[in-house]
Amino acid sequence: MLKFGFVAAIGAALGSLFRLQISYLIQTPSDTSFPWSTFLANVIGALLIGLIANYSKIMNSEIRRHFVVTGVLGGFTTFSALAVETLQMASTPLMSISYVVATFIVGIAATHIGSLLGDRR
Repeated sequence: MLKFGFVAAIGAALGSLFRLQISYLIQTPSDTSFPWSTFLANVIGALLIGLIANYSKIMNSEIRRHFVVTGVLGGFTTFSALAVETLQMASTPLMSISYVVATFIVGIAATHIGSLLGDRR
Protein backbone atom coordinates (compact mmCIF):
# COMPACT_ATOMS: atom_id res chain seq x y z
CA MET A 1 0.00 0.00 0.00
CA LEU A 2 2.75 2.47 0.92
CA LYS A 3 4.57 1.70 -2.33
CA PHE A 4 1.46 2.56 -4.39
CA GLY A 5 0.87 5.72 -2.38
CA PHE A 6 4.42 6.89 -2.99
CA VAL A 7 4.16 6.15 -6.72
CA ALA A 8 0.80 7.95 -6.95
CA ALA A 9 2.20 10.95 -5.03
CA ILE A 10 5.12 11.33 -7.45
CA GLY A 11 2.69 11.10 -10.37
CA ALA A 12 0.35 13.63 -8.76
CA ALA A 13 3.23 16.08 -8.33
CA LEU A 14 3.99 15.81 -12.04
CA GLY A 15 0.33 16.12 -12.99
CA SER A 16 -0.01 19.23 -10.83
CA LEU A 17 3.00 20.79 -12.51
CA PHE A 18 1.47 20.12 -15.94
CA ARG A 19 -1.81 21.65 -14.72
CA LEU A 20 0.00 24.72 -13.40
CA GLN A 21 1.69 25.16 -16.76
CA ILE A 22 -1.69 25.20 -18.53
CA SER A 23 -2.99 27.84 -16.11
CA TYR A 24 0.02 30.04 -16.94
CA LEU A 25 -0.43 29.55 -20.68
CA ILE A 26 -4.19 30.16 -20.68
CA GLN A 27 -5.10 32.73 -18.07
CA THR A 28 -8.69 33.60 -17.18
CA PRO A 29 -9.16 37.39 -17.18
CA SER A 30 -11.66 37.52 -14.28
CA ASP A 31 -13.60 35.37 -11.81
CA THR A 32 -16.70 35.66 -13.99
CA SER A 33 -14.98 34.66 -17.27
CA PHE A 34 -15.16 31.12 -18.63
CA PRO A 35 -12.26 29.22 -16.99
CA TRP A 36 -10.65 27.83 -20.14
CA SER A 37 -7.51 26.46 -18.47
CA THR A 38 -9.46 24.26 -16.04
CA PHE A 39 -11.84 23.19 -18.80
CA LEU A 40 -8.92 22.29 -21.07
CA ALA A 41 -7.11 20.37 -18.31
CA ASN A 42 -10.24 18.34 -17.56
CA VAL A 43 -10.89 17.58 -21.25
CA ILE A 44 -7.26 16.59 -21.88
CA GLY A 45 -7.32 14.45 -18.74
CA ALA A 46 -10.55 12.78 -19.88
CA LEU A 47 -9.10 12.10 -23.33
CA LEU A 48 -5.95 10.62 -21.82
CA ILE A 49 -7.81 8.42 -19.32
CA GLY A 50 -9.93 7.07 -22.18
CA LEU A 51 -6.83 6.34 -24.20
CA ILE A 52 -4.93 4.80 -21.29
CA ALA A 53 -7.90 2.69 -20.14
CA ASN A 54 -7.34 0.52 -23.22
CA TYR A 55 -3.56 0.43 -22.91
CA SER A 56 -2.92 -2.90 -21.22
CA LYS A 57 0.78 -2.21 -20.54
CA ILE A 58 -0.31 0.50 -18.09
CA MET A 59 -3.61 -0.90 -16.85
CA ASN A 60 -2.27 -4.41 -16.15
CA SER A 61 0.46 -3.08 -13.86
CA GLU A 62 -0.65 -1.72 -10.49
CA ILE A 63 2.47 0.44 -10.19
CA ARG A 64 2.03 2.00 -13.65
CA ARG A 65 -1.73 2.44 -13.18
CA HIS A 66 -1.29 4.18 -9.83
CA PHE A 67 1.46 6.40 -11.23
CA VAL A 68 -0.28 7.40 -14.47
CA VAL A 69 -4.01 7.24 -13.70
CA THR A 70 -4.26 7.97 -9.97
CA GLY A 71 -1.15 10.14 -9.83
CA VAL A 72 -0.45 12.07 -13.02
CA LEU A 73 -4.03 12.33 -14.30
CA GLY A 74 -5.48 12.74 -10.80
CA GLY A 75 -3.09 15.63 -10.15
CA PHE A 76 -3.70 17.09 -13.60
CA THR A 77 -7.50 17.12 -13.67
CA THR A 78 -9.20 19.57 -11.41
CA PHE A 79 -12.68 18.86 -10.13
CA SER A 80 -12.12 21.02 -7.06
CA ALA A 81 -11.15 23.93 -9.30
CA LEU A 82 -14.29 23.34 -11.37
CA ALA A 83 -16.40 23.60 -8.20
CA VAL A 84 -14.75 26.84 -7.03
CA GLU A 85 -14.89 28.46 -10.46
CA THR A 86 -18.55 27.52 -10.83
CA LEU A 87 -19.33 29.27 -7.54
CA GLN A 88 -17.25 32.30 -8.57
CA MET A 89 -19.40 32.61 -11.68
CA ALA A 90 -22.62 32.55 -9.61
CA SER A 91 -23.39 36.12 -10.65
CA THR A 92 -23.62 34.86 -14.24
CA PRO A 93 -25.81 31.74 -13.90
CA LEU A 94 -25.91 30.94 -17.61
CA MET A 95 -22.10 30.98 -17.78
CA SER A 96 -21.70 28.77 -14.69
CA ILE A 97 -24.30 26.26 -15.89
CA SER A 98 -22.74 26.24 -19.37
CA TYR A 99 -19.33 25.57 -17.84
CA VAL A 100 -20.50 22.58 -15.80
CA VAL A 101 -22.55 21.08 -18.65
CA ALA A 102 -19.78 21.63 -21.21
CA THR A 103 -17.16 20.12 -18.90
CA PHE A 104 -19.18 16.95 -18.39
CA ILE A 105 -20.34 16.54 -21.99
CA VAL A 106 -16.99 17.33 -23.58
CA GLY A 107 -15.15 15.36 -20.87
CA ILE A 108 -17.23 12.25 -21.45
CA ALA A 109 -16.87 12.66 -25.22
CA ALA A 110 -13.09 13.06 -24.85
CA THR A 111 -12.93 9.91 -22.72
CA HIS A 112 -14.88 8.04 -25.37
CA ILE A 113 -12.64 9.36 -28.17
CA GLY A 114 -9.56 8.39 -26.17
CA SER A 115 -11.01 4.93 -25.66
CA LEU A 116 -11.69 4.57 -29.39
CA LEU A 117 -8.16 5.73 -30.21
CA GLY A 118 -6.81 3.22 -27.72
CA ASP A 119 -8.76 0.44 -29.45
CA ARG A 120 -7.14 1.31 -32.81
CA ARG A 121 -3.61 0.36 -31.70
